[in-house]
Amino acid sequence: MSRPALLLLLAAGILAAEPHPTPAAEPHLTPAAEPHLTPAAEPHPIPAAEPHLTLAEALRRAGTSSMQADLAALSLRGAQGDRDEVKASFLPEIELKGGHLNLDRDAALRTESFTVGPIPVLGAITVPSLDQPVAQKSSWRYHLTASYLVYDFGRRSSALAATRAKERAVDLGGRDAVARAQADAAARYMTTVNIRARRAVVAQRRQALEDHLRDARSLFEQGVVARNDLLRTEVALRAVDDAGRTLDNALASARESLNIAMGQAPGAPLSLPENLPPPPAMPWDEAAVRSRAPQANAGVKALEAKVQAAEGQVAFRSRDFAPTVVAQVGHSYEENRFLAHPQQTTLYLGLSWKLWDGGARSARVSRSRAEEGSARRELTEARRQVENAAAAALRDYGQALAEMETARANVEAALENLRIVSEQYQQAYAKSADVLDAETVLAESRFSLSDRLCRAYAVQAGLLSLLGEDLETFYATRSPEH
Repeated sequence: MSRPALLLLLAAGILAAEPHPTPAAEPHLTPAAEPHLTPAAEPHPIPAAEPHLTLAEALRRAGTSSMQADLAALSLRGAQGDRDEVKASFLPEIELKGGHLNLDRDAALRTESFTVGPIPVLGAITVPSLDQPVAQKSSWRYHLTASYLVYDFGRRSSALAATRAKERAVDLGGRDAVARAQADAAARYMTTVNIRARRAVVAQRRQALEDHLRDARSLFEQGVVARNDLLRTEVALRAVDDAGRTLDNALASARESLNIAMGQAPGAPLSLPENLPPPPAMPWDEAAVRSRAPQANAGVKALEAKVQAAEGQVAFRSRDFAPTVVAQVGHSYEENRFLAHPQQTTLYLGLSWKLWDGGARSARVSRSRAEEGSARRELTEARRQVENAAAAALRDYGQALAEMETARANVEAALENLRIVSEQYQQAYAKSADVLDAETVLAESRFSLSDRLCRAYAVQAGLLSLLGEDLETFYATRSPEH
């Protein structure tokens, strides 16, 4: 008879033997004792494990939610506001003024007294001074005007070109800041993965030491080895536990730092992969990198747009010496019973030209030209620095790949060495210290492999950022799944 059926029979016998059974009570069956599951007793679904945070996803979050991404968006919005302000100058301005006017006394004109005559019979007649009202003491009035700058000899066009170039410079500068933030997030991601991999190596090392401790105890009980082998292994286990706690603390700090780089709360949960494949290959050699970096780097492009904006500013300031042609249409109304025409419509077309301002315009032009020269010098230096940094990063990347392959070979050699020494120790041909040393060499070689792999990824991300590549797209399309 099966175990579930036996349990059911036992439960039924116990219920039948009770003197006062409780009708409402039913026996509780554990899942192991249930003969079958009815639809009403379906088990709770096991929640799916959270997917691992890939490097491409971490880069996407850093590019959309980090502080640099938010600041770049706000800076671009401000630059667009400057552009829209200049575009508004091409449209007429409409102004309405109106209200109620109260005077403390009536507005009146006083005539001077004068003498008429002499007139025959009447003689000379003197007319006294009189006060003639011209406005009401209390009145409503308004004035509506529409002004338009007809022609300014290209001043507005120059200002618009300068603000558009500034907008492009701000946009590219923001993209460069976001790309650098993504490269920093990639470095933090690799640091976190590296610490996690080190923690796994420490766990492997602890398991290996526990296995060795069992072998040492067995040999000690047989009288083959001394007690010192047990003591040294136990001390090595304590050292491994200390290293594990240190790595746990470092991993917690690295996770918080990565969350902040991605624009998340420090304590947000993260699920990182256990291991990483080698970094994807890049199709550029050093000559291609040196040629590509000064042309594709977002920071260099931002400085090029800054130079264009400075040139437009010089052109704009140089046109300050030109006159402007202005047209204005207006309509006004004044509540005044003494006026024959309380409503008035006006049309004005005139020329405004500032002939002398004490040299203020010349000073502004001089300052704009100095800013243009400074921007050009920054651009030249940036091109040189980016070319040099990209070439150095490519060399570092190649060196990291070479060291990674060396570390991989070292791991294989250390594994074989530990296997041989462990077998020799079990046969009493090697000392316990030899096993511990071989295990330490294996752990260090695994540490070195993880360090070189993560360093290669971090250097590659920095190089791609210098080359103006979209980091998220690069790693998403070149992942092992693709």
